[in-house]
Amino acid sequence: MVCMRTLMILGLSFQGVGCGGSSAYSGLIVNGMDGAGLGDVRIVARSSPPSPDLTCRVRETKTKPDGTFVFADLCRNQNYIMSLPSPTLHLSGTNVIGGSETNQDGKHQAWHAPDGQGVYRLSSGSVQALPTFSDVVRDQTQDGQPVIYPTMKPTGKVITIEDGQHLVISGKNWVKRQKIKPLNSDTGRRRLASGIIRDHVYIGVEWKDGERVSTEAQLDESKVKEVLIRGEGVRYFAHDAVPAGRYALLGEDDARVTIIDFGVSQAPAK
Repeated sequence: MVCMRTLMILGLSFQGVGCGGSSAYSGLIVNGMDGAGLGDVRIVARSSPPSPDLTCRVRETKTKPDGTFVFADLCRNQNYIMSLPSPTLHLSGTNVIGGSETNQDGKHQAWHAPDGQGVYRLSSGSVQALPTFSDVVRDQTQDGQPVIYPTMKPTGKVITIEDGQHLVISGKNWVKRQKIKPLNSDTGRRRLASGIIRDHVYIGVEWKDGERVSTEAQLDESKVKEVLIRGEGVRYFAHDAVPAGRYALLGEDDARVTIIDFGVSQAPAK
């Protein structure tokens, strides 16, 4: 008796043939950011759905220095889902594999990403959670135009996304609502609904000839990557995804804001 199934694996067609015994699956794990092979990465494959045969449920291997790997004894006619047992390195996509006597090699992307939702900085393979800077005030001009500003004015160094680093936003809801907006310095005296504000900074707003003007971050989408990890979206912003400068990161209704310098620190020289 011959069993046949066809699966789509990251755009590759995979055919598994047979009803018993074992077979191999070979592949390659690459860094999703630059395509380089990742060596010494532990990989676990779990049967899906769980096999009634306990000896077929879990397989484990490691990548070689060039990122290649082999599962030598997968149970034939059994689907497996691959994962990386690391809190900060994850495979994108579904990564379904299976046993076959004539199997195709598969390339799988791994991404340095947090194991939860929020805002992070990726630097040299390390993912660090970023704190917020201050509360925000939602005010308005005398004629009713919205004005948003942090309660504290940053006067020194803030979080900086430097060359080779990335701002990472993790989680479907976070990706959807977090926006990068210019943080504009203003030395003037502004009369707002809540009172007079002098020499402060404003989020996505500046004044020209005394008139309020909205400003937007000039985002270069070619410097932004978005991938699906664990069923959740994760966005990576390169250090030059926006022109070098100081920015605010927040959602429409957020009570607090994260202040970030892209490219180089905007802190005054001492």
